[in-house]
Amino acid sequence: MRSDGSAQRSSPRVGVRRELAVLYGVAVLALIVVVVGAFLASRSVAEKQALQDAERMTTRMSKSVVGPLLADALRSQPPNLAEVDKVVHNRIADGYLTEVTVWDRTGRVVYADEAHLIGEVVDVPTEVLAAIDLNTVSSAFEDHPEAEVGEPVGTVPERFVEVYVPISLNGQKLAFEAYYDYETVQQLSDYLLRQIAPLVIVPLIILQLVQLPIGASLARRLRRHETERAKLLERTLSISDHERMRIAADLHDGPIQDLAGVGYAIGAISPGVPAHHQPLVTTVQETLYSAIQSLRVLMVDLYPPDLTSSQLPDIIRGLASPLQAHGVEVRATIEPPPPDLDLDVTTTLYRVARETLSNVGEHAQATRVTIDLRSVKDGSEGPAKSICLRIADNGTGIDPSRVDRRAEGHLGLRLLHDRVANLRGSMLIAPQASGGTVVQVTLPLA
Repeated sequence: MRSDGSAQRSSPRVGVRRELAVLYGVAVLALIVVVVGAFLASRSVAEKQALQDAERMTTRMSKSVVGPLLADALRSQPPNLAEVDKVVHNRIADGYLTEVTVWDRTGRVVYADEAHLIGEVVDVPTEVLAAIDLNTVSSAFEDHPEAEVGEPVGTVPERFVEVYVPISLNGQKLAFEAYYDYETVQQLSDYLLRQIAPLVIVPLIILQLVQLPIGASLARRLRRHETERAKLLERTLSISDHERMRIAADLHDGPIQDLAGVGYAIGAISPGVPAHHQPLVTTVQETLYSAIQSLRVLMVDLYPPDLTSSQLPDIIRGLASPLQAHGVEVRATIEPPPPDLDLDVTTTLYRVARETLSNVGEHAQATRVTIDLRSVKDGSEGPAKSICLRIADNGTGIDPSRVDRRAEGHLGLRLLHDRVANLRGSMLIAPQASGGTVVQVTLPLA
């Protein structure tokens, strides 16, 4: 089989509508990706901004508001925390601050806005030690306050902004912890999204509105080019057929008739030829007969004079004759096609058989070829819906890397592949597992 074939199955070309659908789908997908990206970016910016604001607010509150009051309150015995509680609860009532806790490095709660937590000792958070020992200000998002024992009780925000800052009260280094409502972060994120989205999405929409008509125009141009290409391919095949037909007719009306006339003349004069020249006359007659037969085979191979559905089986068998003459075993199972088989279908089957068997003889180095031509039904009953031609050999196979060599002037099966697609059929060119190549064409009868 010729090395410019390839394992592939033909099908009708992708329509322009599908190409446009893909283009529009990609545009919508890009828009969705940008919207999601803008949302995630605004959320990330909002969270970073919230953490920075919470750190500044907590630092200012611990050093300028709560810290001095708490230092004075802790000097009395017992500590008088009423003024501290008033200031903290007022700030909590504003809706952003939700909880305040002051820790020492042992994990003991020195102060909390909830009085029952004061004096509780829990596992000291690492952020508390970092604030006390390293003067580190840290912030993060949490869903459970550190000082809570067990699960939170009552209605609490789903998430918190948690901040730890160092604080010094009466010479003792402590950690000041504050929790803020995450809802404010969500509101900031939504605000940023409303600000960012128009700046990102509107230019993208404008870009899509500009490029989609361009894509549609290119798709229409592609459709015109595909139509012109199909016409050129068909014209190429038609010109080839016309040239073959002309050469076959010239052979029939010229050399074949002339040689036949010479043969008849020699037969007419042979009785009068001396006996010692009779072997020479016989040899000349046999040579002429062999030459006439060879020319007739060549004529049929170029283009059969009667390419109809009734003659198609014999024509395909005739195409395999040169292979048999060179010792290739040919196994043919050919059913008579429907008598009303369309001429385009008949011509295409002939073209495929001619090209395939020619490739087998020239390139495949095969010793066996099987030819199968039959009508195909969709079910067990009813008329046939399609006709299938299958040619398989046990040769060297095909090289998939050389599928299309039209640029080198090799049309071959590539043109037939497109011709079959134009007739809404399918063409398979593939290697066989046992070696060799199979070419299978299925064409609709209707």
